[in-house]
Amino acid sequence: MDTIALGKHNPRLIEIRKALENGELTPDGLLAVEGPKLIREAHESGLEIAAVFARRDTPVLAFADVADVYTLDEAAFKKLQSTETSQGLIGLVRIHTYQMENITDNPKGPIVVLGRLQDPGNVGAIFRVSESFGAAGCVGLADTASPYNPKTVRASAGSVLRVPHVWNATIDHVTSVLRNAKIPIVGTSPHAAKTIAEWDWSAPVAVWIGQEGGGMEPKEAQVCDAMLRIPHRTTVESLNSATAAAIILYEAFRRRGLDERFSL
Repeated sequence: MDTIALGKHNPRLIEIRKALENGELTPDGLLAVEGPKLIREAHESGLEIAAVFARRDTPVLAFADVADVYTLDEAAFKKLQSTETSQGLIGLVRIHTYQMENITDNPKGPIVVLGRLQDPGNVGAIFRVSESFGAAGCVGLADTASPYNPKTVRASAGSVLRVPHVWNATIDHVTSVLRNAKIPIVGTSPHAAKTIAEWDWSAPVAVWIGQEGGGMEPKEAQVCDAMLRIPHRTTVESLNSATAAAIILYEAFRRRGLDERFSL
């Protein structure tokens, strides 16, 4: 294995640290993931592991055959990690990139549109339930928390590596592509007349999830073909965005008969 010392003249490690801090890919299009579980998830998903950076005291034999492995001393690794209690491994993964048309072309499940969600944990959880319940992909509007934020990646438990996604999209572009594909858009509101049980989930559909707290903006609601609500006790004003997405996607999953096909 090679040894790399972190310093101001080490551009590769500086790039990785910047990518983790800003929730973005490295300049060569790689996603930094932390911990052996996520690196293993990436490898088992068929993605290229470009490199693994290990704290000197961390076992790395499991990854020696799938990537170039580099060791860092404890001080150097601590400057690189984004968590307080790191497991001592950071991998660089080459993920797939998508266009809107890749998601809207003959989708096998709902398309989830995230309207400016701010919490990376919510975004990651929505990726997880999207994969669990067969969503075709996720589309994040501009100002939505990055799918490459380390908190998003951890909350997704690896789903962000597999679920097709497009980010920093505009409302106009999203609605234009969905209209051209003849895919209706449904929004969510606790005040909607119809419930999610009254929608035909067997056909392609885009589900618009509004921002935490503020919900959907008027312009977002205007582009929707229908507004639906999740029935719940009125003592609760509204549901968390990730919770709402999970309920809706499960309803669509169940109504398409997939709950029986995939149950153990």
